[in-house]
Amino acid sequence: MPVKYNVLTHAHADHMAGSQVFQKAGATIVANKRAIKPIVGEKMPYAVPDRVFDEEMTITLGGETVELHRVNPSHSESMTMVLFPRQKALQCTDVCQNKTMPYNDFLDFYYPGWIDTLDWVLEQDVDVIDIGHYTPATKAEQAALRTYMIDLHQQVLDLTRQGQTWDQLYRNVKFSPEVQEWTNFSNMKTLNTLGMHCWVTNHRRGR
Repeated sequence: MPVKYNVLTHAHADHMAGSQVFQKAGATIVANKRAIKPIVGEKMPYAVPDRVFDEEMTITLGGETVELHRVNPSHSESMTMVLFPRQKALQCTDVCQNKTMPYNDFLDFYYPGWIDTLDWVLEQDVDVIDIGHYTPATKAEQAALRTYMIDLHQQVLDLTRQGQTWDQLYRNVKFSPEVQEWTNFSNMKTLNTLGMHCWVTNHRRGR
């Protein structure tokens, strides 16, 4: 059965690679309109979307309805949440986690929008959340992720306001026992702290 639609969840290479193959085979490539700029501007070797949307879009195929939602910039400015209402399932790629640390230094992330997106996820009537990497999750794991990110942001902000340098700060951030058990904790804890430090130092009021 041929693929009719290929939805790009965001404009990062690991979630777009191969889209050109589906496009060549006749699939319609769909993405948020904010994905166009990095794809074209960076001359990425992937499909330029055939259809784009701003805030919301609905795809109906074979009697099924799929909803595409832009909530707020989070893991990327071009994020798309893919909701399957009848199945009570959600594709929340890279924003959502399953007892797994967010990747690296959060990449081109937006802290307030990430929290807004998690709030939106928690409001949805879904039982299964595919996170893009690792195993599917539930809303309980997203609530835990939200707590982690808010706590990390507050700690980094407080330590920065105390005048701590980066070399001091990253040594003084504390992680809960729960978070310390998450997948990739040892590899990502300092990188997550670095990403949040960059966000805080670039967005402190009065500077």
